[in-house]
Amino acid sequence: MGNEVIEVQAGTPADQIRNAIAGGADLEKLKGVLELQERWEANQARKIYAKAFASAQAKIKAVVKKRKNTQTHSTYADLGDVIESVQPVYTDEGFAIIFYEGETAKEGHVRVCADVLHEEGHRETYFLDMPLDGVGFKGNANMTGIHAKASSTSYGRRYLMCMIWNIPTQDNDGNVQSIAKISDRELSAIRDMLIANGDEKHEADLAKALGVESLEELPASGFKRAMSILEARMMQKAKEPVTIVKVAGKKVAK
Repeated sequence: MGNEVIEVQAGTPADQIRNAIAGGADLEKLKGVLELQERWEANQARKIYAKAFASAQAKIKAVVKKRKNTQTHSTYADLGDVIESVQPVYTDEGFAIIFYEGETAKEGHVRVCADVLHEEGHRETYFLDMPLDGVGFKGNANMTGIHAKASSTSYGRRYLMCMIWNIPTQDNDGNVQSIAKISDRELSAIRDMLIANGDEKHEADLAKALGVESLEELPASGFKRAMSILEARMMQKAKEPVTIVKVAGKKVAK
């Protein structure tokens, strides 16, 4: 048998099957026609998705920070503000977003997932692991487990939405947020102090206490405040009583 060429004609997979049957194709040839058609459709859907995604991003404007954080004396845009601003833009381009909880191997975290769907059938999935928002920097519980998870999930949805669509935020006067961040040396100094205090697992708690999403986002003006908090933490630990326990017959400070 010589080399055969399968001609893929325009139409739905059902049309392809009918044409192949009419031409006397066997089951394997029918399967090949369907696979070719499906790959072509998937590739077309990806192209349409990419074009619509670029168009949506070009239309999305900065979100105004309307909410006030009384602890940090700063303003921010909450999840409702972000959705209100960008949803009309991406839905007009044929997109829909589904948020749900995924599985994470990180202890004390919740994974927030987002499926970005396009009306032509293509889908992209994004996720973000968020620390559970139930313990303050000093280690004391500050909300119930249910509230902690709800808070972390809401925060994760907002942050993930801004990451997906590259959404900037701006103050009420229209100035887009552009604040100098701490240097790498200052970031290392903060992390060294966390390690010295035995608090390296509480980096996310410190960031939250400073009113930022992560220490990398800390403004340069916040470095001194961060070090003051850590120095106070070190002094507090120094005053804590030392418990002596016996390990293999030896007294060890705990």
